[in-house]
Amino acid sequence: MKIFILGGTGFIGQHLCRGFLKKGHEVTLLIRSNKSLLRVPPGATAVLGDPLKGGDWQNIAREADIIINLVGETIFHRWTEEYKKRLWDSRIESTRRAVECLTAGKLLFNASAVGYYGDRGEEELDEGSSPGEGFVVKLCLAWEEEALRGLSKGAQVFITRFGIVLGKGGGMLKTVLPIFKLGLGGRLGSGKQWFPWVHVEDILQAMLFLLEKNAEPGVYNFVSPNPIRNVDFTKILAKVLKRPAIFPVPRFALKLIYGELADVIMASAKVIPRKLLNLGYQFKYPDFETALVNSL
Repeated sequence: MKIFILGGTGFIGQHLCRGFLKKGHEVTLLIRSNKSLLRVPPGATAVLGDPLKGGDWQNIAREADIIINLVGETIFHRWTEEYKKRLWDSRIESTRRAVECLTAGKLLFNASAVGYYGDRGEEELDEGSSPGEGFVVKLCLAWEEEALRGLSKGAQVFITRFGIVLGKGGGMLKTVLPIFKLGLGGRLGSGKQWFPWVHVEDILQAMLFLLEKNAEPGVYNFVSPNPIRNVDFTKILAKVLKRPAIFPVPRFALKLIYGELADVIMASAKVIPRKLLNLGYQFKYPDFETALVNSL
């Protein structure tokens, strides 16, 4: 099959690209500049263009059987009003441009996030759970609504709500590893909040699984079946790195550093991949410690 990926030179996109190439698919990545050519895996084709704007690249995307949209500025950045606009526009506009390329029978895998559920404490959450409250929730709702416009074109739309992604060379670990390696890590607040995570290899394998099963389009939680509390995440990471983790970070300190983002960092979301499990998908990395060791 022909696969076109927006956001394909990032951590997740590169992994998907290599995986699809190994399966014999033709993969084209949209890149913003020639500098990004260094991040295009061997065997893939690159096309220049801006995912937030229409252009000649859309003609190539229209020839693909599957479009995958992973575009979105990182949320792990202090939120000014200007940056919140960047968070919004990067997701909504890229999705709008991707949907413009869809025709009947085509497939769209569009990223979303477990931020859809908000801060829900001990409540177990699956694809049928209601949305939470807050800016990230509103962003996810708008993001998904934009992707679902593809249904009116007769396309099949898969919404993939990602948890925090683990894997070598990127993801959340790229941020926290230097802190923990210095022995300065610790739980966030009480540490009781649930942490939904997924290994990047399971993102690839779950997509392949859905394609091979001719699964029903819709929303799928791309998270491990075993969410972990922040305090346990901290203990396991410290154990694997053989470093102490004795510096808990109080909520007020996170607020001072990150402002509004602190509420997202401290949110508890016990998210389960109910639909993938019901279809019989077997996770390659269901266990956090095993996934973590593989990611270092």
